[in-house]
Amino acid sequence: MPTVRLRDASEYPEPVQKLFEAAKAWFKYDFEQPPAMSRVMAWDPELGAFHGRAMKRAMGPGEWSRAEKEMVAAVVSGVNACAY
Repeated sequence: MPTVRLRDASEYPEPVQKLFEAAKAWFKYDFEQPPAMSRVMAWDPELGAFHGRAMKRAMGPGEWSRAEKEMVAAVVSGVNACAY
């Protein structure tokens, strides 16, 4: 199974660290470290920006509550044996 090294938030350039801080407000949670997938995607700014926009769109207001969407994401991650 392919793996990547999860970098510490301090290893990212200042603009990305500011995005991590904004994510805390968006998630309404004071992470010690940003979520693993956010750190993976942020390493490639072009891909990371796309991922961030897709996440905001997927988790925005809609027919399902945010909690329901989070549950679906957790189940899919579990089925795919995703560690993060």
